[in-house]
Amino acid sequence: MVIAGILAAVAVPRLIGRNSFDSRGFTDQFAATVRFAQKLAIAQRRDVFVRLTPTNATLCYNATGACVAAPGPGGEKPYTVSVPGGVAIASPVASLAFDAVGRPVGITAPLDIQINGSGTHHVWVERETGYVHD
Repeated sequence: MVIAGILAAVAVPRLIGRNSFDSRGFTDQFAATVRFAQKLAIAQRRDVFVRLTPTNATLCYNATGACVAAPGPGGEKPYTVSVPGGVAIASPVASLAFDAVGRPVGITAPLDIQINGSGTHHVWVERETGYVHD
């Protein structure tokens, strides 16, 4: 009885609440998307932008206006990753650009993009190299 009571109090709420898993999983997916944008810029020798909103990230060839869609890893256009419920992107920039050699454009310090859910996860983009890590 005691073991069942402990499981009911501790384990069951963790199994029912998916928000921590969703926020960590989306953080990994988002970091992979930003890395792919950098590799796409290098491969195509042109600027690639990651447009950021609180609910999604989209790969484009332009920073403003209607998105000129960049392809995703499977060739899908536009390539967009959407946040799951209870998760949001908090970014200090509306779009992140990578130039033809994979460097981020227009950032003066390491860029910290936060993924907020059941806690805050960080995706960092280094200023000099464009290295993406969390």
